[in-house]
Amino acid sequence: MTAAPHDTKENLDTQGSNQAFKRVVQDERMGGENQTVFRRRATDKLPPEKPRASGMRAATTWAILLFCLGNFALSFYNPIEFDPYDYLYRGWTWWGFNDMKKSPHVHNVALLGSSLMVSAVAGVDANYLNKTLDLSQYHKAKYLSDNLVTRFGGTFNCLNLSIPGQMPSDAYMTLKAMVATSNRPDVVVYGVAPRDFIDSTMSSAADTETFRFLRRIVNIDDVAANVFRTPYTRLEWFINRTFYISEHAADFQLKFKEGSENVVNKLVACPKTDHPFTWWNRIKLLPSYLPGEIRPQAVMTGPISEAEARKRWINNAPEYVERYKHPDKYVYRSQFYFLQEIAKFCKKERIELVLVNMPITSFNINLLGPKRYLQFLGDLHIFSMKNNIAFYDMCTPSNYSQQDFHDSVHLNAYGGKKFFDQLVNIISLSGRTRQAFALSGQDLERHQAVANSKPNHVQ
Repeated sequence: MTAAPHDTKENLDTQGSNQAFKRVVQDERMGGENQTVFRRRATDKLPPEKPRASGMRAATTWAILLFCLGNFALSFYNPIEFDPYDYLYRGWTWWGFNDMKKSPHVHNVALLGSSLMVSAVAGVDANYLNKTLDLSQYHKAKYLSDNLVTRFGGTFNCLNLSIPGQMPSDAYMTLKAMVATSNRPDVVVYGVAPRDFIDSTMSSAADTETFRFLRRIVNIDDVAANVFRTPYTRLEWFINRTFYISEHAADFQLKFKEGSENVVNKLVACPKTDHPFTWWNRIKLLPSYLPGEIRPQAVMTGPISEAEARKRWINNAPEYVERYKHPDKYVYRSQFYFLQEIAKFCKKERIELVLVNMPITSFNINLLGPKRYLQFLGDLHIFSMKNNIAFYDMCTPSNYSQQDFHDSVHLNAYGGKKFFDQLVNIISLSGRTRQAFALSGQDLERHQAVANSKPNHVQ
């Protein structure tokens, strides 16, 4: 079949073009002078380039870059001065440190411990002062202070920074924060109990609200390895200490909360009512929201007769069965590590540390198990001997009965009085500790005498 004339011509043209192109390519490879033509035509024959990154990927890359640069700049210049005491969660520790911050008094003795110490101090002071105490505002130990004055002379002003649930890691942070805020005591009386070291509801030191709040005041780089148990929590800590925005996330959240509340209140004002929504209503509506938060008049204690105190026995066995159920060896070791850090810090700051094994009932010891309790007590004795600190075992069942307790671990007002009377008596019989208390009382008395004296004007 004969091809059409125009088809034959097109085929001939195509063949001619292919032959010309081959000659140019051959000329290029042989070093000919027609290189520009080859490059232009060869480029036309190359496959299309891959498309560049999408707009979303580019935006993400720029956002990460700007975030890192912004954090880097903020870490050096620190343009916003946040107040570490301005904190959303106002728990026991927050109230204690804010009270200490506002107080003009010098405190030469500090009390640390869990709710066992809180209960003993609150009960005995309410009876001693014969008035109702608001524990969000009251952080003294008046009965103990006056008892020390009677025994050693001088002046004593005891600050009670014990809080419910305080563990040695919390006590360590509390003591360091006191010194960091220029409130160094001469003597620390630290009351401990088995729960403080083996609470099954805690997995690490970072779990407590006390620790999270005091991290805003105290640097924890030296103990971080014993705070964060998992790689995830260690990574989170590293990010928080590296990036300014992450470090101050709670501050930004608080500012956003305050700003949004102001805007909402202006746009949608609360209607006037005789029954406004209060903190107490929120507790009833959302009991699990900020469970450790307290407000003024939320925790009150008042004078009580001995007969009434004996009637108020509460069986808290289920709570302690849960706490003692699965003792974690890691938590036990880590809390003894922090007890060791407390001893080191006290030696460094020349603070006399007095360690006290708090009274608990035989009933509670049986819940823990006598074998575990004896191991705990033995570890405390070994610790005190290794670190050359005063240790007093006040948990002697022969000295206390069920009538001295609210429940299986918390002393009532009369048990608290017995406890502090015995403690001061034991201190007065101990050589080094007695001398430390006596010198502290004399120093504070001289300090107050100088502060109260009027300056002499030169005429």
